[in-house]
Amino acid sequence: MQPHEIVDRLSILYGNKHPVINSLERVTNTEVLSDIFVLSSYLLGKEHRETVSALKNLVYERKPEDNIFVLFKVINAIREDDEALHALRNICSSSEINVPVLFKVITSISGENEVLNALQNVCKSSELNIPVLFRVVTAITGEDEAINALQNVCDSTNFVKMQTELLFKLIINLQDTNEDVLSAIKNLVTSAAEPDMFLLFKVLQAIDVDNEWIGTLKSVTLYKNNIPKLAHKLTEEKYTLPVNMGKMVKRFEGKALTDSFSRGQLRSKLWVSDTVNDLDISLGDMVYVCAGWYGVLPAILFERNKVENILSFDSDASTDNPADTLNKEQTIDGLRFKAVVQDIHTLKYKDESFDVNHYQYTEMTEFDKTTQSMPVKMDATCVINTSCEHIVDFDKWWAGIPDGMLVIMQNNDFDDEDHEHAEDTVTSLEEFSKRLNVSETLYEGTLALDEYNRYMVIGRK
Repeated sequence: MQPHEIVDRLSILYGNKHPVINSLERVTNTEVLSDIFVLSSYLLGKEHRETVSALKNLVYERKPEDNIFVLFKVINAIREDDEALHALRNICSSSEINVPVLFKVITSISGENEVLNALQNVCKSSELNIPVLFRVVTAITGEDEAINALQNVCDSTNFVKMQTELLFKLIINLQDTNEDVLSAIKNLVTSAAEPDMFLLFKVLQAIDVDNEWIGTLKSVTLYKNNIPKLAHKLTEEKYTLPVNMGKMVKRFEGKALTDSFSRGQLRSKLWVSDTVNDLDISLGDMVYVCAGWYGVLPAILFERNKVENILSFDSDASTDNPADTLNKEQTIDGLRFKAVVQDIHTLKYKDESFDVNHYQYTEMTEFDKTTQSMPVKMDATCVINTSCEHIVDFDKWWAGIPDGMLVIMQNNDFDDEDHEHAEDTVTSLEEFSKRLNVSETLYEGTLALDEYNRYMVIGRK
């Protein structure tokens, strides 16, 4: 699956409940600047929200001002002195120079000096003449580029048109103020061109150097990696599907995987989950998912519905390992989930026992397979098939389901030559409902998708 497909599917699954996933999609696909700040603010937390906001506004209001370079010469000289930075902040934001504040900056640059202290006392009792003052300071401290820059800051009536208050709010709250970080800020706020993403992330990471998630966001934005990992974080780590989906992409990449996570497939399976919840339908203790493919529906049901155990059946021998991977936690938890390679026509729905495969991964991501017999601990209480159109001899299979069984069935009208192995589509909900002829109807409905309509019937056989 391509990165744009992964974030699109994650947005379908979680975008409504967790809107930041929609920001993740836009960042991955188009590197939208506003969404980078949305995600950064979320990942850095409330304590850094104002700092991120200051950086955002500085970037949005950036102007190519020459005198900002002068200011950064002073900032760079005092970057490790918080008191001096606050003093410089006051100088830039005030129309009048406060002598003690000014000398705090001077001594931070030049070091404590008895003569400078005496000069400060002299200046307190006389009108401040900036050029004269700095001529004396230079005579005491010697020529210093930062001191000369400070004079330019103090001697201007219209210094730096940008919002210096935002600049100092950002710099003072950085955890890392090394020269590279300050240089990155300077280049970000003085260039009229689109911001350099590498510089932007250098500053974002300097806000909280121990926060690993900004590095992950950088990886997603610039390299399109670690998308499921970040999605797991953005959904408050409540769901296992994003992480397990990432494992599947690494292990089982291919057309079948992409098709199993298509937009239509996901929307159809979410429809099952939402309808069961909306109608408060109890699925019972053991759900049989027939034609379960890669186990996407069970994963969704485990995340969103009250369900105890699910067995997923498919005749394709390549499906059980991916399905177990996607439902790893439930497979480990007392085999609450297990994918079984078996023709669904052979199911009895009670007193079952199956030969199942178990997979153990090595460090090289290869796997060893063992097979053992698994007696089923309880009879089926619900049978789900969202791929009725693919079932050969559907009527024969349908006849084998016990009367009174809770059933959830889907079919569609996608009669297209590219719809592989779909030999039993229907033309309407009425046709599908008549064919099933359930004894008790709990729900009937149609879901309009991009290329076809999907029909669903829930009831008692």
